[in-house]
This record gives sequence, structure tokens and C-alpha cells, in this order.
Amino acid sequence: MTFIDKRLQKIDELSHWVRWQRLLRGWSAKQLANEAVKSAQKMGHELQLRQQAVSFLESGRIKSIPVWIEYVEQAFKDHPLPQSLSSEVQDSPLKLPRYADQIQKQQDCTGKIRLPDSSRLKKLFLGLMAPVETSIPLEERRNLAEILSQKFARGLEQISLFE
Repeated sequence: MTFIDKRLQKIDELSHWVRWQRLLRGWSAKQLANEAVKSAQKMGHELQLRQQAVSFLESGRIKSIPVWIEYVEQAFKDHPLPQSLSSEVQDSPLKLPRYADQIQKQQDCTGKIRLPDSSRLKKLFLGLMAPVETSIPLEERRNLAEILSQKFARGLEQISLFE
């Protein structure tokens, strides 16, 4: 793993942690930005933070650790979580398990989802292609839908190739 990969992983973990902490408190991104501004004012600093910046961090669009993250952390400290939640929730982002891992543990399903049979998949794909391009003849759309319906299951099995 290169230095850039490690740095991006830390930013990714930080963004998941911020989102997780925000959701645990029931805050919107706008409310988090307002609380961070209040925390900055308490510390004697002026901060202009908007909801869009918080959303950009959480969605992974920001590729470096923002300067205002310390005020976000202070806002979380100013509004602690109830004692009923475990202490690991309040740890720093580098000590926490990744947010995606937490979600996976919560959403393990015991049953398998079955795909529709090939003829139903063909109808589905044909219906999805209907509004796409009107210059493609109907017979070509049917052929394409048939090929997709035959290859779709195998593509799902090997989806890791596309990630």
C-alpha cells in the first residue's frame, strides 16, 4: 500500500466517522455545520462552514483532511452521546472500525435473493431499453436484452472485477 493509499484510507475513515457521529446524534449536515461554527466561536475563531462542505467530506469528494475538522470534533465533544451507547462509539476515527464494516455486520442476511428467470430478465431489460434510443430497431433491442439476460447472473457473480 502506498503513502497516497494510506492517506486516502484515513480520509475515508474520517468521513465515515463524521457521518456516523452525525447520524448517532440525529443531526443533519446543516446542523453539524452550525454546531461546528458555534464550537469555533467558543474557541475564539471565526469559521464559515456550510452544509455542502460537510456533505462533500462525507461523500468522499474532499481528498485531504479539512482544517475545520477540529471544530467538528469539538462540536461532537460539546454534545456527548448518552451513556447507553458504548464507549467505542466516541473514540477517534483512527481507532474505530470502519463504518462500512459496521453496516455489513448489521445487515448480514441469512437468505439468498433469487434472480428472475431468463425470460423475465429479458422483459425487464427490454423495458429498460425502451426509452433509451429510438433509432435502434426493436429486433436489435430484443437481441441485446436476450444477451444481457443470459450474462447477467455471471456478471453478478464476478462483480468484484468491476470495482
